[in-house]
Amino acid sequence: MKQSLIVFLINDTVRAIKGRYEDGGVETVFKTLDQSIKVDDFAVVQSGTRHGMTVVKVTSVDVDIDLESNVDVSWVVQKIDMASFSVTLDQEARAISAVQAAEKARKRDELRKSLFANHETTIAALELANHVEGEVTE
Repeated sequence: MKQSLIVFLINDTVRAIKGRYEDGGVETVFKTLDQSIKVDDFAVVQSGTRHGMTVVKVTSVDVDIDLESNVDVSWVVQKIDMASFSVTLDQEARAISAVQAAEKARKRDELRKSLFANHETTIAALELANHVEGEVTE
């Protein structure tokens, strides 16, 4: 028995789950105390790369574990809160949109100011400058 499996003997709440590092990749077994992890969750897990941690997508939960296996089973560090991350991405998208709108307005105002310098009254008096769709002009 691998030492990494001993925890399954001493704590009945330890769960074995499977996850994939990449879509279509090989499933790997991990252990966790987190009872909320479900299929399709993303989780940070121990690894031999990337600062000792990486991300997997959970493919199975509460899988049977062979306690006589010679395979090391690494820990799930934590489940990733994708809902919170989605909120952050949405907030960023709205912020980017607001900044882009402000930049467009600034550029339009700067161009208008430079092109119409000393001619604002003449331009403002033009019928086209005051046209509103659906409004009848005389």
